[in-house]
Amino acid sequence: MKLSHSAVLGFATLASILAASADTVTVYFSASNGDRNATQVALSRLLRNWSYQGTSGRFPASGTLNPDGNYTGTDNTFRQSNFGTWNGTWNGHTVIVKTNYAGALSGIAAVANQTVQVRFDVTNGQGTTNVPSNLLTISDNTQYTQHVVDFGLSTNFQLTSPFNGDYNGLQYSEIQEIPVGISQLGFYGSPGIPIDNITTQQARQLYDTGSLPLSFFTGNWTNGDQHKWIYALGRNTDAGQRFAAQLEIGRSGLGEQYVYQATDGTNPTEPLAAGGAANAPLVETPAGSGNWQANPSYDASKSYTIGTSVIGGTVSRQRKWPTETWSGITASGGHTSGANLATALTRKLGQDAYRASDPAATAGWYIGYVTPGDADATVLGNGQGAARPADSKGVALKYNGVENTPDNVKSGRYTLWLYNRIVVPKPLDGQGIYSGVAGVTGDPTTTFRGEFVEALANGIRQVVSTQQGISLSDAALKVHRLADGGTVYAGQLPQD
Repeated sequence: MKLSHSAVLGFATLASILAASADTVTVYFSASNGDRNATQVALSRLLRNWSYQGTSGRFPASGTLNPDGNYTGTDNTFRQSNFGTWNGTWNGHTVIVKTNYAGALSGIAAVANQTVQVRFDVTNGQGTTNVPSNLLTISDNTQYTQHVVDFGLSTNFQLTSPFNGDYNGLQYSEIQEIPVGISQLGFYGSPGIPIDNITTQQARQLYDTGSLPLSFFTGNWTNGDQHKWIYALGRNTDAGQRFAAQLEIGRSGLGEQYVYQATDGTNPTEPLAAGGAANAPLVETPAGSGNWQANPSYDASKSYTIGTSVIGGTVSRQRKWPTETWSGITASGGHTSGANLATALTRKLGQDAYRASDPAATAGWYIGYVTPGDADATVLGNGQGAARPADSKGVALKYNGVENTPDNVKSGRYTLWLYNRIVVPKPLDGQGIYSGVAGVTGDPTTTFRGEFVEALANGIRQVVSTQQGISLSDAALKVHRLADGGTVYAGQLPQD
């Protein structure tokens, strides 16, 4: 419920009476995958005496007080969790924070029209069971709850989203966007792909058609490259990364995106069997010896797990991803998270799969777009040591010949990147930029939620550069842009 300025003043006395009896404040937000790392770490430092219950890792991850007065987890697996609940204290009050990191467009839509409801897990943040890995696709309504949001985080500008004014019969109001950092985005190739670069024109044609012969990338049309194929992978219609990548290469974020989905002919959705940690291709024998040997039980058709990364498996067949709808956008679909797409980029294509475009094909690979945070361990195998075979690692592709590094982004040479931003309802007249975050009856004060969001925004600004992002206050940042995929200009981002 959004309160007018006069209502806020009218409830001030009531709020002060209720403050003494308020036990718990539950805050809801929807965000993009690209916002996840920095936001999760910022929450771990903002809350006190916290526990977290999510989709990956050990639960709960208890907060431990550091000498600097901040809490951080005993491990950082909460950074990889797309859904989950925090339970801790802030400013002397218990705060439960419900998180959904499934889409930048959802974050905009739910803030711009506060009748839009978003799916959240049903836990209180203190249990030991895992939250379902994808709340968007499960049909069991006992495993999720739906709720409007207090605020959002998005890697897209509202003006380059459809959620601005009237769209599909709903009205979306102007919102307040508060930049807090920059996220890099990159194109990656699956294991064995024999290229290390993709150009704007190659990427545009790849997502126009879904596949291109390797010759289009190597320039060699006489040695068999014309019968080796590269297939496109991509994100769902709610993904800010889809909008950023498609607009960057001159396509529409709302338009058809020709990407592939693995299928076994009967079960088209993620059909690859999971082998778990026991299916790792290499095993340390004996444990702790540093002696790694081939696993005699390894099944190349199944995926395997190292840490929190799901890797490998062989795609027996594939098809064009069908049309789907997320947040009111209807178009050809894609993977519902960067983590899922990163997993798909580690798969190898079987004969029937790589012959989808050419009956005479002799090999095939995938290209897709994810953040370095999702690609680092899963696609590239960084930090996994000798347990990860070299032939299972994907490739970080240069974009127009430039490597995806923070320095190249900050200098303006690498242009495939997005802003991280907090998005809140339009501020009340004459009030601060967080004043549009409405109070709820029972809150300690009418401004408690807005103050919490402001504190979180400040926390994200402080940690973004250590969580595979770029700080807006970095003196080396010499560029800005005014639209997703838009021209990168010299100079600082203009302030409102």
